[in-house]
Amino acid sequence: MIRWGVKEFWGKISKILLFVVILLIPTQLGKHFWFDWSSVLGIRIDYFSPTVYLIDLVWILLVIFNFQFSIFNKLFNFKNFLIFVFILINILIAQNKWVAVYKWVRLGELFWFGWYVYKNKKLVKSFLIKIIPIWIVTESILALGQIAKGGSLNGLWWWLGERRFDFNTIGIAKISIVDMGLVRAYGTFSHPNSLAGFLLVGLVWWIKAKRQNPLSLDGLGTFPLKRATLKNIYWWCVFWLGLMGIFLAGSRTIWVLTFGVIVFWISKSEFAFKTKIKFGLLFLVLSLILIKIIDFNYSLENFLGGWDENGMMKRGQLNLAAIEMIRESPWVGVGMGNYLVNLPDFLKTNHIFWLQPVHNIFLLLVSEIGILGLMGVVWLLAKIKWNKLIEWDWIILGVILVTGMVDHYWFTLPQNMWLLALVLGVI
Repeated sequence: MIRWGVKEFWGKISKILLFVVILLIPTQLGKHFWFDWSSVLGIRIDYFSPTVYLIDLVWILLVIFNFQFSIFNKLFNFKNFLIFVFILINILIAQNKWVAVYKWVRLGELFWFGWYVYKNKKLVKSFLIKIIPIWIVTESILALGQIAKGGSLNGLWWWLGERRFDFNTIGIAKISIVDMGLVRAYGTFSHPNSLAGFLLVGLVWWIKAKRQNPLSLDGLGTFPLKRATLKNIYWWCVFWLGLMGIFLAGSRTIWVLTFGVIVFWISKSEFAFKTKIKFGLLFLVLSLILIKIIDFNYSLENFLGGWDENGMMKRGQLNLAAIEMIRESPWVGVGMGNYLVNLPDFLKTNHIFWLQPVHNIFLLLVSEIGILGLMGVVWLLAKIKWNKLIEWDWIILGVILVTGMVDHYWFTLPQNMWLLALVLGVI
């Protein structure tokens, strides 16, 4: 009887810790440790700095409360031996071995999290109904405040991981609307594109929740006649705040994808035909206004290059560098996390030097872990029961796929990497 009580207590603590880990995914409060190997050409690189985030500390507690000695018996097999050998070779061939070790440790952390989410899928789905609105509302309100102030809000927001910045901060992402310069919203993220991608995945999940069960949203009171109305008001408030956050983040790719998601949702919804027409006209007008705003200051033919007029050329250089790295080390790559380490040696021109990861997660993946590593990733993904996915799961994966072809944050920035592990574990 006592043993059962301890086990039940252990289970409740694990549930609380899992809830907190998922809740903390958009935050980036942490302590950076800078070493000599955490830089390239004398420039400090955030991706290379070993960082202990608040979410890491909670994750460690979650692992401790779920630790089982019996798991070691399952680790010693030929398959895991081959994985270990590959990781060891990948580290040994890396130009910066410490970065490779750090990145593999991070990957192991996320792999365990994704596996744990998969094992507790039903519980996680119930958590997401409560957590996703917190993500969307918090980030969107912060985004609005940053735009209004023209920089970070600091104060309490710093404890959620908001970085200090203003319009004059070097390297800050900006947008010009009708010749008026504005900072783009960062939220608690390190780049607006990262925030926009996160918000869109959250928004699609929110639409999915309503589509699956409109009355499944909890915590809205117990008024019999008004409950459904309150739930709808609550849902729509979160929805519109999410759209606001996406707009303020200023990611062109996410704007287009959001429009496509909304059109698809309206076409599949059970709204009356007149309501669908009203929605369609509303989003058409908003889109035309947005296109006019963009074209006032930027050429639409350079749309995929971002707000930087040299964006397409810079991204092209990074792509070519990745291809050259793959040609030089096709099977095991240049080492996990070592794309940036090798980048200066592979740039073909010094006209514009952009010290950034290649803006394509597939090129980034293959350049760092090679064809053998890619085969391992495909093998892991093959274990997902793809035939059981519903259309909204495919839309979430599609958003990640498309944004991953034009940016790198799903493989390089912690919040998006945690979200990706969560998505793959819960679908």
